[in-house]
Amino acid sequence: MIKPLKALGALLALLALLVGIPAGLLVFYGNPIPTSLPSGSDIATLLTSRNTIGALLFVIVWIGWIAWATFAVSVIIELIARVRHIPAPQIRGLGAQQGAAALLIATIAGGVGAPAAMASPAPAEQAPAVQTETLTMPTETPATEDNTAADSTDEEAASEDLLITVQAGDTAWDLAEKHLGDGLQYKKIIAANDGRTQPDGSTIHIGHDLWLEEGWELVIPGAAPTETADSEQQGKTVTVQEGDTLSSIAQEHLGASDRWPEILDSSADITQPGGHTLQDPDQIDVGWTLQIPGTASQTAAEAPQDAQQSSPEPHDREASGDAVTAATDAAKVAAAATGSSADETTEEAPAAEESPAPTAPADTPAPESTPSTEAEDSATVPWAGVGSILAASILSAVLARRLYTQRKRRADQKIPAAATVDLDQIRLTRIEDPTALGFVDRALRTLSALQLRDGQTLPDVRLARLTDSHLELYAADGHDLPAPFEKTEDPATWLLPRTAPLAEDETIADIIAPYPALVTIGTDHDGHQILVDLEHLAALGIHASASTSMPVMRALTVSLATSQWADDLAITTVGVCPELEEALGSGRISYRDTVTDLLDSLEAKLLRDQETLSELGHDSAQHARQAQDATDLWAPEIIIIGADLSLTEKSRLQRIVDAQPQIAVAVISSDQHTDLSEWRMHIESLEAARLEPLGLKLTPQHLTDTDYERVLRALNAASSVEPATPADQPVDDVNEPASVDAEPQLRSVPSLRTAAAILTAEQRNTEPVLPTEHPYVRVLGPVEVLGATGPLEEKRLAQLTEATSYIHLNPGRSSHNFIADLWPTRRPADSARHQLISRLRKWLGTTTEGDPYIPRAAGDAGGYMLEHITSDWNTVETIAADPAGTSTEDLAEALKLVRGHPFEGGGRRYSWTVTLQFTMMNAVLDIAHELARRALEASDTDTALWATQQGLLVESLHEQLWRDRLQAASHDPELHQKVTHELEAAIAALDDDYDLLPETEALMYTPTTHRIAI
Repeated sequence: MIKPLKALGALLALLALLVGIPAGLLVFYGNPIPTSLPSGSDIATLLTSRNTIGALLFVIVWIGWIAWATFAVSVIIELIARVRHIPAPQIRGLGAQQGAAALLIATIAGGVGAPAAMASPAPAEQAPAVQTETLTMPTETPATEDNTAADSTDEEAASEDLLITVQAGDTAWDLAEKHLGDGLQYKKIIAANDGRTQPDGSTIHIGHDLWLEEGWELVIPGAAPTETADSEQQGKTVTVQEGDTLSSIAQEHLGASDRWPEILDSSADITQPGGHTLQDPDQIDVGWTLQIPGTASQTAAEAPQDAQQSSPEPHDREASGDAVTAATDAAKVAAAATGSSADETTEEAPAAEESPAPTAPADTPAPESTPSTEAEDSATVPWAGVGSILAASILSAVLARRLYTQRKRRADQKIPAAATVDLDQIRLTRIEDPTALGFVDRALRTLSALQLRDGQTLPDVRLARLTDSHLELYAADGHDLPAPFEKTEDPATWLLPRTAPLAEDETIADIIAPYPALVTIGTDHDGHQILVDLEHLAALGIHASASTSMPVMRALTVSLATSQWADDLAITTVGVCPELEEALGSGRISYRDTVTDLLDSLEAKLLRDQETLSELGHDSAQHARQAQDATDLWAPEIIIIGADLSLTEKSRLQRIVDAQPQIAVAVISSDQHTDLSEWRMHIESLEAARLEPLGLKLTPQHLTDTDYERVLRALNAASSVEPATPADQPVDDVNEPASVDAEPQLRSVPSLRTAAAILTAEQRNTEPVLPTEHPYVRVLGPVEVLGATGPLEEKRLAQLTEATSYIHLNPGRSSHNFIADLWPTRRPADSARHQLISRLRKWLGTTTEGDPYIPRAAGDAGGYMLEHITSDWNTVETIAADPAGTSTEDLAEALKLVRGHPFEGGGRRYSWTVTLQFTMMNAVLDIAHELARRALEASDTDTALWATQQGLLVESLHEQLWRDRLQAASHDPELHQKVTHELEAAIAALDDDYDLLPETEALMYTPTTHRIAI
């Protein structure tokens, strides 16, 4: 607060000097310049006159004008120098004026950030030059005759100096501002390097070298203590006060709330009152001491870091705030909703070795690469208009379709790779918040269960906001809600922490979704998701041009069609998303050519539902739904109209929307001339909109033409199969590929009584032999790294394990993708990547020859590689390429590596594996079926059951394996009944409504003893 006040004072003083002086002189004296040249008599009169006061005043006025003019020139010189980031030239006789001008402008710039604003930014498409810095240690930097500024015998002074290499565009001012914190300190740098011989043979001399040449080496006096790898230890400490969170402390002391992990890490070893230590970012107590790490390295990394991100990340992984902090944020939205006015930033010493100085020998490994700085136009970035909830809904819909198709897939079929590649799911996973879907759904059902228990009605929620820490509900009127919902000063606004205990599954199993028409419409200025309940609004108008309104209408349609918190929802569109019905195949959405086609059915629904509501005594379908009275009648019907309405159509729709009791119908219309209610979105652009009547400003959620096409192609591909090539399928399946609807092909096999085992029990049950010479990665089940011999902090095991898996499965992936995938919800300091690699390199250890398992990355955007390290997936992937041509023993060895679903238990940490998981599952399923097929051919029941059991570890409802399993048990009624019950239990555990293929049901309930299905 002090700097802005000083800046304001300096600005006022500067204006007073530049404007006030000439204005005063003109007012009190007038124009001192005569209108004509003085005559001889005029000069004689001046020299002989006794009016000495007038003559003196004349002289003083001219002195004032001259002083003002020289000061104004000094200000202009200083401004030009600051804009160009060069030292201002010193003009003889103007020292005082230039000094005053420099002081005032520096004070103004320091308070309002003028230096950054006036700096000429580097073009976004060019990667910033990497400035290599090394500490000038007295024991390593010999003195030279030319280096008169850095005496090698003065160890204390030398230890405080930093040696840097000048990059293109650098000035002494820039370097002083970056390393010494003030551009005015540039003279110290020039003085410290006076007479220093440079690599190009030139020598710096004070007063002659205002421009620096690329490649020069300069000593920055006194800069090292703030930029050493130990700056973490030089940070200050703070005491936690009431209402503090790690995020708020990071915002205050580090300048960014998303840097809270740095405080968490640097404070983890501090013993707090009562013997506690900081482990959970959500749990800090008043009186605790926290270490604030040094910020020099972060400051040095901030400029390139902004350019390194090619796409914006919508959310930070912040610690959850407490109710007091969230209530402050909630008040902003509440004012509108109620209509009232209102990881580490420094590198450790080993990591510093990753950036050798340019003067290193030619065979020195290349420095660690920095992320690419290629900037993407926001208009072309995929999913730029998609929020975290919609991203999660789209992914869930596509993956659900693909999973269903995979379960039905026969051995002679495969799923097109485009089901995941075309959607660009990896980029979409960087946006999504998968926990939000389950949290919002459970939170709303918990609220309904609690209100039903207490005999209370649900609040008429019209608006909701989902933040990183809370779900905020804004009702139309005041309401009393039970715990864990927290009240605010506004009785119509309630908070629910995302860490709050919610109802168990059995409690809400029969609770109907209370707000099925809740939909995301965009994000507020803080990036938090804004949702509205269309059922309460009854109608929402979209005010925008056709080119702008259609992307928004698409996003609303896809959001509703893929909503996870709607048990049942009927969506009818006119002029919007005609292709979505077929692509989604959920039965939730339908398309009509004209509004007239659906008005008759809506009016019939109005008469029928209003009569029922009156009989039951409910004032709305929503309240009837909560009371669970005739719940099959209250599925909301959302009408989305992307065409203009006639007067007759508007009149008929208006009557339906305004009807009381209110039925479960809501209308979204882009007809700007037909507002069916006061609720409307004024969309100025795809980046700015306003929700009326609240006046709430937001960024509207939208799907561009390209993104919508991606969704359609992914949904269609995920629900389709194609014939497997001969190399992909068993030999017996090549000649007669079966369609999904075909009956199972049965043929006779030898009697099971004469079975000859193709694998012994010992071959099946012995543990797989794993490599021990080098570290080994296991991903077919819970992820683990075996054989790492280096030091390890237990709290970093999960992060190091993920990083090892990522590099192994994505060798050479660019450093930009490395950062985006491992830190999907925040933008870490560049040093966080260096530190992670440094720790990982130490943990994995070295080969017997002393070589690190992670060589240094090379190139501007080069990625990392793991040498000599293999995984269970390497083995399975090789065998899956040709399972029919692989020996039975090798098939079994591959299946023994399977311990569960790929990356089981990894959760959000392994979101970058979303496409790879299906590839791994398909490989395991194909290997399991091939081994089961061979066992069935040989009537080896035990091996067939074992093979299918291993395959079902990755996908418990893959019907091909269940058919293999049922066929293997068909000769034994008791065993067959057991397998049948296992399948029934698997269905009940995942989806009670799951329909088996006819051929699976046939084997399930009519076992055969002499035929086999392939």
